Amino acid sequence: MTFMMLVFTITFVVVQKRTLDVSEAITDRLTTQVSNVIKNEVDMANSALNGYKKQFQIPDYINGENYTIYLIDNSEIAITYRDKTHVVFLPVNISGSISQQKGHHVIKKENGNITVGVGKIR
Repeated sequence: MTFMMLVFTITFVVVQKRTLDVSEAITDRLTTQVSNVIKNEVDMANSALNGYKKQFQIPDYINGENYTIYLIDNSEIAITYRDKTHVVFLPVNISGSISQQKGHHVIKKENGNITVGVGKIR
């Protein structure tokens, strides 16, 4: 009986470890996708004419986990979750903010300047 409990416990620990590894890999991939959405929106706004305006969405959770997202020095986006930080460098400087509120954001290009802020296009 003790041997069977030992085998069961070891099997359970191995399965749990693999499940956590897979979940972490999925969260890492989804974090990269969220940062790429923002980077792509900035790329599009940069290549567009003045007057460009578009709404985009930032998810509330990544793989069921809460995270924080913020703009650093108007040129980098940082996403922090658990004890990790994912940083993506933007092709141009932007102004405004990526909200901790997440959800709907609007990106605009006016007079050659790109701004990002919370809101919807009406």
